[in-house]
Amino acid sequence: SKATLLLPSGMNGDEDLNQKFKLMDDFGKYLDKQRRKRREYIYCGSLYVAQQKLDIKNWRDSQQSPGFLAPERAWMDEIVGNMGYVDALREVSREGDQYSWWPDNEQAEMLNLGWRFDYQILTPGLRRFVRSARLPRQPRFSQHAPLIVDYDWTLTI
Repeated sequence: SKATLLLPSGMNGDEDLNQKFKLMDDFGKYLDKQRRKRREYIYCGSLYVAQQKLDIKNWRDSQQSPGFLAPERAWMDEIVGNMGYVDALREVSREGDQYSWWPDNEQAEMLNLGWRFDYQILTPGLRRFVRSARLPRQPRFSQHAPLIVDYDWTLTI
C-alpha cells in the first residue's frame, strides 16, 4: 500500500509551526501503530524536515530554522531509527547535495542552496527491494524536485 502526506512547512510563523508539530505527533503515533501490522507500506511525502546535516546545504546557519530544528530532526530519527522505518534514498545513497527543495529565488537555485524535504519512508520489509533513488533537478516543476525510487518488487493485485 502507498500513502502520500504533505506536512505544513512551519516557515510561515508560530501557528504554522505549531500545526506542523501537531501533525508530526499524530503521524508519528499512526506510524507506531502501523508497524505492528503485517502489511508493507510506502509513505511518500513532503515532510519539510531535513533529517541530517547532509540533507541541507548550510546546516550550521539553519539550526534555528523550521525544517532543521532539533525537535524535527529528533522526530525523523525516531521514525527511521527507533521505529525501524527505512528512508529509501538513504538506503542506497549517503551522498550529500541531494536536495528536493530550494527557496524560491534564482540565487538559491544557482548555488544549490537546497534542503531534502521529500521522502519515501518504507516499512522494514521493503528495505531489500530498493534498487536506486534519485532527485533529478531538471525539468523543474515547482520548488520541489521529484524523488524517484526504483524497486525490484512484484506487485500483487
